[in-house]
Parts: sequence; C-alpha cells; structure tokens
Amino acid sequence: MPSAEFRVFSFETYNVCEEQESGPKIDNNNFMVQMFGINTLGETCSITIDDFKPFFFVKAEGVWSKSRIEQVKTYILDTIGEKYYEQSICGIRKVERKKLYGFDGGENHNFLEISFENTKVMNRVKNLWYDVKNKPIYSKKLKAGGLRINNNRYIIYEGNIPPLLRFFHINNISPSGWIKIKNAKSDTIDKETDCKYEYTCGIGNIVALPDKEDIVPFKICSFDIEASSSHGDFPLPVKDYKKLATNMVDIFNEFDTEKMTDIDIETIIGNIINTAFNPETNNVIEGVETIYPICRPASLALQIKQVLKYRMCPDEAVIATEYVNTIEDAFNKHDDDEPKSFHKKQQAVGLSLVEIIKTSQKMIVREIQINSINYILSKNMPKIAGDKVTFIGSTFMRYGESEPYKNTCIALDTCDPVDSAEPIICCSGEKEVLLEWTKLIKREDPDIIIGYNIFGFDYKFMFERSKELSCVEEFLKLSRKNNDNCDEDDLICGTFTEKGYKIEETSIVIASGQHDLHYIKMPGRIQIDLYNYFRRDYNLTSYKLDYVAGFFIGDGVKSISQPSPTTTKIKTKNMIGLNEGCWINFEEIGHSSEYYLEGKKFNVIDVDRANGEFTIEGVASPNLETKKVKWGMAKDDVTPQDIFRMTNEGPGPRSVIAKYCIQDCNLVQYLLNKIDIITGFVEMSKICSVPMEFLVLRGQGIKLTSYIAKKCREKNTLMPDIDKGPGDEGYEGAIVLEPKCGLYLDNPVACLDYSSLYPSSMISENLSHDSKVWTKEYTLIGELIKEIGVKDKKGEFVYDNLDGYEYVDIEYDTYKYMRKTAASATEKVISGKKVCRWAQFPNGEKGIMPSILEELLAARKATRKQIPLETDEFMKGVLDKRQLGYKVTANSLYGQTGAKTSTFYEKDVAASTTAIGRKLLTYGKRIIEEAYADRKCLTVNHGVVQVNAEYIYGDTDSVFFTFNLKDVDTGERIIGRTSIEITIELAKQLGEYASKFLKSPHDFEYEKTFYPFLLLSKKRYVGMLHENDPDVCYRSSMGIVLKRRDNAPIVKDVYGGIIDILMKEKDIGKAAEFLKSALQNIVDETYPIDKLIITKSLRSGYKNPKQIAHKVLADRIGKRDPGNKPANGDRIPFVHIKTDKKNALQGEKIELPSFIVENNLKPNYAFYITNQIMKPVMQVFALVIEKLPDMKVRQMKLRQYMREVKGTHPKNIDKIRNKYVKELLFDKYIKMAENTTNKIATIDSFFTQLNTK
Repeated sequence: MPSAEFRVFSFETYNVCEEQESGPKIDNNNFMVQMFGINTLGETCSITIDDFKPFFFVKAEGVWSKSRIEQVKTYILDTIGEKYYEQSICGIRKVERKKLYGFDGGENHNFLEISFENTKVMNRVKNLWYDVKNKPIYSKKLKAGGLRINNNRYIIYEGNIPPLLRFFHINNISPSGWIKIKNAKSDTIDKETDCKYEYTCGIGNIVALPDKEDIVPFKICSFDIEASSSHGDFPLPVKDYKKLATNMVDIFNEFDTEKMTDIDIETIIGNIINTAFNPETNNVIEGVETIYPICRPASLALQIKQVLKYRMCPDEAVIATEYVNTIEDAFNKHDDDEPKSFHKKQQAVGLSLVEIIKTSQKMIVREIQINSINYILSKNMPKIAGDKVTFIGSTFMRYGESEPYKNTCIALDTCDPVDSAEPIICCSGEKEVLLEWTKLIKREDPDIIIGYNIFGFDYKFMFERSKELSCVEEFLKLSRKNNDNCDEDDLICGTFTEKGYKIEETSIVIASGQHDLHYIKMPGRIQIDLYNYFRRDYNLTSYKLDYVAGFFIGDGVKSISQPSPTTTKIKTKNMIGLNEGCWINFEEIGHSSEYYLEGKKFNVIDVDRANGEFTIEGVASPNLETKKVKWGMAKDDVTPQDIFRMTNEGPGPRSVIAKYCIQDCNLVQYLLNKIDIITGFVEMSKICSVPMEFLVLRGQGIKLTSYIAKKCREKNTLMPDIDKGPGDEGYEGAIVLEPKCGLYLDNPVACLDYSSLYPSSMISENLSHDSKVWTKEYTLIGELIKEIGVKDKKGEFVYDNLDGYEYVDIEYDTYKYMRKTAASATEKVISGKKVCRWAQFPNGEKGIMPSILEELLAARKATRKQIPLETDEFMKGVLDKRQLGYKVTANSLYGQTGAKTSTFYEKDVAASTTAIGRKLLTYGKRIIEEAYADRKCLTVNHGVVQVNAEYIYGDTDSVFFTFNLKDVDTGERIIGRTSIEITIELAKQLGEYASKFLKSPHDFEYEKTFYPFLLLSKKRYVGMLHENDPDVCYRSSMGIVLKRRDNAPIVKDVYGGIIDILMKEKDIGKAAEFLKSALQNIVDETYPIDKLIITKSLRSGYKNPKQIAHKVLADRIGKRDPGNKPANGDRIPFVHIKTDKKNALQGEKIELPSFIVENNLKPNYAFYITNQIMKPVMQVFALVIEKLPDMKVRQMKLRQYMREVKGTHPKNIDKIRNKYVKELLFDKYIKMAENTTNKIATIDSFFTQLNTK
C-alpha cells in the first residue's frame, strides 16, 4: 500500500466518547490527536491518531513490587471512583529513569509510569497531588511532600507536560515539519473534514521526516472588516444607553438640582428621552444625541413613565450593586434633614432615576452616576441597534509568493467594482454579509488566517453581531470540519454555555501589561494577529497599521530624478509590497524624523523591479543632501468618518471603501512576507517542538518547557512537577563597573566582550540541575543556617568527593525582599551568602543544561556557516530564522532557570551563572589594568608604543577601556587616526591574551572602538564606532535621549545637534552656541507642533493612576469619545499645553495634537526647555564645564566654581556642575519663555532697534 507525505502545521487533541449500549455506566472516552497537514501540491489532509495514551510518572523510594503497584492503583480508583474509571487507567508499569534535580552520580531511580485512556481521567488523578480550591477563587497548589499512600510518599513527575507535546517528543515529530504515513489509505466515505485526504491510524503508521525541507504553498487569508457608526464615533456591536446617560448627566450639571422639584426633573428627563427618540420634536434639548432602537416603542410616553417609576435595587443585578450602594450612601449623607428611617427604606426599595440625578457629583464619581442611569434606561427602554458590519475584505496569498492570487470583498448593499479585485459580493442584509464570509472561508479553505488587531476587534465584533442577528451557529461554522458528516456541536467554532455561545478568550502579558484577546478557534487553521506580534516583538513609536506598514514596507532612497514635469523616479533597493496604485510618503531622518511635506502621499504609477526603481505621480524633492531619506508605504486617505459617511452614499463611494478594505488586507500580507513571520514560526516550532499556535497565543515558558522535556527524554531523565509559589528571596544579577564619566575627545576607547556570557558560564562550570551536589547557606556573620544535599547516616554528603569527579564551589550573596516600614515599598536587602558545590563530570561530559546549550550554540554556528553557501534566497531566509531561533532559545534558557514561574526553576543555577559573569567581568578589568599597565607594546605599523591601560566602564559582559597611548621617545600623547589604528590592533591582541586563561568555551573578544566617546553614566553613552577600519565609522549610542521613544522630536534635534558637533568637530564652544540658537527658536515658538509630540505607552495596574499624566489623558479621551479610549499597550501621543488653571495637575496640561489643532489650544514651549531638554543637555556640558567658553571668560565665576567643587563630596559634584551649566546656558531662555507663557512684557520690548545705516 502506498505512503503519503505531508507537512503538518495544526493540531487538535480531544476525547471521543464511544456509545455504550448496556451495562453499568463507565468512562468510555478515548484520547485522540488530530493533525492537519499539506503537501507540495497544496493538498490538505487530516490525520487522526487513535492509540496514543497520555501519561505521567510518580517516584517513590524503596523496593517496587507488584503488590505495591496494585496498592497505588487501588488507592487512585477508590479516590476518583472505582467503578466508573476502572477501565480508564490503561497501564501502570515500573520504569528506571534519572531525575533532573540533584547530583547523584548518574543513578537510575524507580518510577511508575501511569497511562490513561483519556485526559479527563488523567487530570482527575493528577489533581490528587494538588490541593485544589474552587472558592472564593480557583487555586491549585502542589501538596508539600507529595501524595501519601500507605505511609509512602509519592512525587509526581512530568504531569505538567501537555500530552500533545509528549506525542511530538516520543515520535520525534516536528510540529511544523514533514511526516510520512505508511500504508496510507484515505477515507473517502463519511469524511469528517473538508481536507482532500483523511486518515485514521495508529502511531506506528507515522514516520517523521526531519531532514525534508520542501516548501509547501500554505493558503494565507488576510481579512479586515469595516463597520458603520450611528454617531460617527468608534463602532460598537452591541449598544446600551450609556451615551444618553452621559448626555443626561451633562445636561443636569448645568442646573442646581438641589433646588429643583422632582416634577421639574421628571419633565426634563422626559424631554431628553423624547429628543433622543424624536430629534424633530418641538421640545428639542441641545446636547442630546439620537437613539436608534431595534424596534421603536409603541408608546414612548408609557416607556418614560416606566423609567421614572422604576427603582434600582442591588439585588436585581450584581453589576449594579456598587452603583446603588455608593449613590444611596451619597444621597443619604447629603440629605441631612431626612429621618434616619429613610435610609432603611431606601435600602429596601432602591433609588429612582430622579434621586440619582439629584445626587451631587461632588458626592459620587461621575462614572458611577452614568452607569446607574444607563442601567435603569437599559432595563426599561427598547434595545438599541448596534453598529453593523458593512464590509469584509479578504485577500488570499500562497506562502512563498509575493502577490495575492485572490482579492475579494463582501459589502452591505450595492457596490461598484474595484480594480484588480473579483466582483464585489453585495448583500441585502448584515446577516447575509456575515454568512457569506463563512461560505468564503469554507470555499477557499485557507490554512492560515491573518489580520491586524483581529483578536482585539474584528472577531469579537463579528461574533457579537452574529448573536444580535440570531445567526451565531451558522456564522461560527468556520473550521475544517465537514458540514455533512459531523455533529452540529463539532461544526461550531465556539463553546456553548448557559448564556449561549462564546468564543475563545485569553490574555498575554508583555511589557506594556496584560492584553485580552478574543478569537474564533478554527480547528485546522492557524490564526495570527500581526498587531499582537508587533507589540510583543518590536518597540515602535506607534502600532497603528499605517505607521507599521510605513516602517517595515519601505527602504532608503538612493537617488531621485524627474523624468517629466509631473513625475518623479525613485531609486531604491527593497520593494517588497510595493505595487502600482500604492501610496507612499517620504521620511527625512536626522536626529528626529519628519515627514516630507507634512506626510504628503504620492501615488505609485510604475514599478521597475529589474532596475530597482519606481515612479510616482507628482514632483517630490526630499532633502537627500543633509538627511537620510526613506520611502514608506502609506494607506489611502480614507478616514473613519469618510467610511461612516460613504457607506450611506451609494455604490460609487462604497467601492472606495471596498478598495481601502482590500488594501488593508494586502498590507498585512506584505508585512507578513517582509518580516518572514511564517518562516520564523516554522523554525521556532521545529526547534522547541511546539505547535505554531502555541507561539502565537501562549507565553515564552511553554517553548522552553517543551524543549527541555524533549532533551531530558533523550537523556533518559525526568522533570518533577514543582511548586511555583511566591517567595521573598532574590539573588544578585549582573554588575556594572563604576563608570569614569567624561568626554574622551583624543583617547580612543576600545570594548572587549564575552561571547554568549551566560550560556558559556553554564557550560564552563557545568551548572545544571543534575550537577548540584550541595548548598550551604550562611548569615551575614558567617553562621551556617541551612544545608541541602543527600547525606548518609554519619551526616556526610553522599555524592561529594566521588572518584573520577572534580568539584567547583561558587559563592554568591543572598537577598530578601523586605519593607522598612509597613507602608514602604519592598526593597532587596542582602541577608547572607550561599555556597553551591557543582560536580564536574569525567571525560568532559556535561549535565543536562550545559549539554543542551552546547548543542544549541553548535547548531547555530553550523547554520550560520550554511547561509553564505546557500544560493536560493528563500532558503537563506529559512536558515537565518533558524539560527535566530537557536540564539533566542539558548539565551532564554538561563532566564527560565531563574524565573519562579518556570517549569524547571532552579535559583542556584541562575545565581551561580551571574556570579561567574561578575567574576569574569572583574577578571577583564584586572587583566586590562594589570597586564597592560605602564608597558611597551610592539605594533605592526607604528613600532613600539607606550601604554598605560585603564578601564573606563564595564557592564554585564563588556569592558570599555583606553590605552593612554604615548610616543616612547618623546612621551607625547598619540592621538587621531594613528591612535585608532593602534587601539584596534592592541585591543585584539589583549583579547586573545586574556582568553588563553579562560575555561572553554569563554572568549573575551574584541568588539569595537569608539573615537570620540562620551560616557554620561551607567548604560548611557555615545561615540563614533570603528570596528576594524580606522577610516570607517558611524555613530552608536546606548540609553541616551536619541534612543528613547518617549522624548519629543525637539529634544532629539537639539541634543542630537550638540552630539554631532562634539563627535564630528570636537568643538565644545560651537556646541554651546548651537544650543543657544535652538533655545531662542523655542522661545520664539518657531518649532511646529509635530516636534513637540511625546508618546508614552499605556500600561495596566498603575498604583496611582491619577498621577500618571497620559493615563489621565486616556481616561479623558474615553469620556469624550468612549469607542476610541486607548487600551493597555497603546502609545498615546500628546503635547504639553498652556493653561490658565492654577494648580492644574500634569494630566490636565497635556492633550492630543489633533485636539490642540481643532480647539486652537497653545503649546507650552517653556515646558520643553525645563522638563525635556535641560536635564540631558546639562549632563553633557557638565562633563566639560571648565572648557565652556562662557565659563572661561568669566574668571570670577570659574574661581567660584572651583572653590565649591574643591570641598565637595564626589557624589555631589554633578549637582554643582549642573547648577553652573543651567546658569550659564539656560536661565536666560527659561526666563524669556516663562514671560511669554505668562504674557509678561520685558523692558526691551518697549524699544525699537535703531537703524544705523
């Protein structure tokens, strides 16, 4: 029988319950693994493995016997339900394995392998090792000491490894690689999927093909929806009365409700509701927005009476409780004349709408008042129509190709055709729009579905609309399950609950906080939201699609020419994603970036890929002489308001939206291609043995868990389940050598660094879970307080001083997190020291972790060697992503050993690794300053030179130093090009010399030389970087304001201009004059608003949100435009503005740039001098204050400065320097700017300059 080969990419695991005809009811569930694959022809398959049994291990000391094994099985069945699960435990067998934690000379230990028919019973049994609590919140904690059965202690091993991953490990299957199905016979009758081939077989029929690399044409669908908006704000799929409630609160704020009668308030409420439902009514109230109900009420007057009569009680709905209680408290406290009995009555019957309105906003939070009114209105008024899905664009591309093979769009109502797209699918109703997309997905059958923010908006919006339109079950039939031969529940990509269907909800935690994701899980299809991909992997100024597309889809401009008076030709290199009809703009990049002609967009009319050029319509002449110019993709000029408006303007305008929607879909396709995201996922999936879905939807830990578990299996070793509980202990990380801050204009500063310091440290010292012999912990006064390790009856460590083994002791300080007072923040405080002994194995063998790292580093090295030999560009990309995957995995391993949430957490490994890192950094400093102190060195081109090396700075794995070169005969300093050439040569020599005394695989290698070099503080420096050629350099920096995203462009322009002068011209006086000129321009308010924009990322969980200015702004945006309220992770652009309000908080002094322009607000230029520019610039000039021309000419000032510095502690000298820099360079301009802000005229403004000519 023939075999078949497929590349697998998507997986499902589930339990199938077989029907039971008679007899006692038992557990009939069987575990299944379903794999979806594709071959080189693009033909898909479904492969169901029906004989894999999930399992885990338990360990116990002592002798195992058949009776003891039977005791364990009996205990388990008695505990979980003997009769029902009797057949579900399919095997318990004794095995011998090594254990991961603790050195024992490589001994084998006795374990029980317990296998199960399904994961339901496995999880029930596994929970016997845990204390599980369901109330008040679900929690699960590993039982201390394991599970006790008949006075024996049993420890669970590998219970946290998902069965799917174990399936990959056992069968050596790559979750994104090739497999062969032996004796392949595809089911042709009663197929359960839409795949061309369908197989059900056992594990024995599957053979992994790890060496096969053939590319497969994944079908990739990119989709994007557009929605209507009844009020022109952000579309909402389901609406309530919050907008009307907000209008109501705002209107009543204009009245003194305490002096109004209830009848007056009721009349106004009635008029407000009337206005909302009937905007043409006679008694229109301004400030009330129109309501669009699904069904108009038969009698609005009757509904209003019902609203006024209704009293809101906490018992009705949990959601209202906090609102009612808060308002009742405020209402009762406010009404001092009311009898005490009123409070009790009020608690019983709740509050009416009138009483909520009368509650002063001073007494309660505005949001609570609005939510309470919304609750009453929503309870008693007709349901409001949500905004509609009006367009769904979908484009289809094959992996490995550069252009889509199908562009299509589904539109609500009529729509004219769109060029280069298939005929628009026009639908008469929104329900039809949604179901047509379901049909499209089923018909085109994509393997991968992508989009931009689809997990944050599109999926949830479509799902909520399908529920509102009563078509959720039909809409959710989006998987590869066959509609004809599957149960209805299996077809629907959703979970049925008491409240109806729900889609998948998960969250990811990244630097900006927690992000909630909503998506429709479709078996057989991978889904990728590029918005989340970029937020997780890239630091960008903005994550909006137009910015991201312009950032990635674009390249530098080599030259510009005008072939005709109306066109411009652009010479460039990379044109991936660029096509005729696209729009581009130009970015002029200096210290900050600005868009040419304020971001004007140019239409591409011709693309000549053979000659690396394209032509645009119009004349463009960006500044190529003094700036770097980059072209970038720009979206069509269609605003959300244009979309909302044109949706209702007929088939012609609607075709513009359809074109825009398709363009957005293709932008996402081009981004996917440009960054080669699929290849990156495929390679990481292969390395770590995790499905690509895990890389998209799960955190970093699962990758390493899978990789380590696989490698442990290969080495016959088992990983225990470990408790991930919180602790108050810490350890010391990397160290930083005290920086010798200064401006090094004549001394080249070289840098040597340790290649892969932490992985190399783990390898060189054999730091691993299975090489730790013992640990001893001491107090600060040296008192032994704890020993951990296996001891014999005499109290001696069993595995210490074994024949054939050597041992290494590593000492590090221990820390605890403590509070000095009950209210203060926790601080990491040194508590003692710890000594760890590590066994060094015979014949150069290594423990689990070092051996894994050796494999990873060797694999990366071999892969990098392959890249230049590869002729196929696509395969070059594959190899590059592969070597990057090896690098990321190796660097992540150390971090996971020190992470308490890790499945292989071992603090002593992590702490000892950083201890070795600190030791090596100190070694680097010593060999520089001791081996090259006051000695003569022979150079290739310049003979013998005098050196007296000293370190300048050291951080983690790098040491910066200078040789202080001098001529041997004259004693004069060697500077300029010659000094750079000599420094590069001697630094390489020093690195080779230092590496001779290091354990393998450490290498203290030459990296770079800076000349000049400005060192501001720890982790903050800038210089002209030379690698191997003294005549080739570029500016490189770390930690300075030019690198920070949350500084305004004006800061980068001023600071960058100063740095440029210092680096290129070495002229301190000229740099100071440049600063003065820039400050005068700021005072004169000549900089455009774009140069003042600051962006900050909104995070979750601020301790004091009212003190975080951009958080306050985000809340303000949410109140005036709820649909556009920034979410966690969004970067908020803002400008500081002038305000007449005294004691205004910082959050009240900033606004969106667009809001400033629309409302004619004035930027506060003075703020940018004092709060943005002054501090970083002062730090630069403070290092050279004695050389400032303004200081040199003021002899008294210089002498005063010298006196102050002379008697000052070194730590306080910076303050004195900054004070004088501020006085010399800033005070004049600060005063001028403050006068402008405060509208104070200076005396010289009353005079005019006399024309002497």
